[in-house]
Amino acid sequence: MECYRQGQENAVKEREVLPMFKKILLATDGSEHALKAARYTCHLMKLDPQIETTVLYVFDLSHQFSLGSDGAVFFDPDILRDKMNEVAEQVLANTKAVFEAEGLTCKTEASMGHPAFVIVDMAEQKGTDLIIMGSRGMGEFRSFLAGSVSDRVFHLAKCPVMVIKEDKA
Repeated sequence: MECYRQGQENAVKEREVLPMFKKILLATDGSEHALKAARYTCHLMKLDPQIETTVLYVFDLSHQFSLGSDGAVFFDPDILRDKMNEVAEQVLANTKAVFEAEGLTCKTEASMGHPAFVIVDMAEQKGTDLIIMGSRGMGEFRSFLAGSVSDRVFHLAKCPVMVIKEDKA
């Protein structure tokens, strides 16, 4: 990236190279929007080989509980953990394949919790310079009711957030 600034005495342009992001956290849910965000992240990594990327999948616990006839919430922690591992492995493998197809490497991590809060916490823990994510993962109706994860991350994160939007035809 180049930035030009005007000197005080004359209009001589001085080239100043601005540093790129060095640590990227790519949040994925396995959706097509998330895979598009992965492809964009690969593009950035090719521009600067020093970029380190961690791909994070968050298993959203808020949608994994069952209500009993008396309204009590119950779940089997072993079944929940197994399901989370199964889904996370598949999503992370698909995303990692995008990087490998471009000759790039990335780290992968999986976690459980509310996606927006986990993403922001992970970004802070890792000293992330940039969070990248797709614009839509959940259904539009659920997004309308709960608010999108990308919107929450955008408002909570202390670092820049890049939301990769869908192509409009």
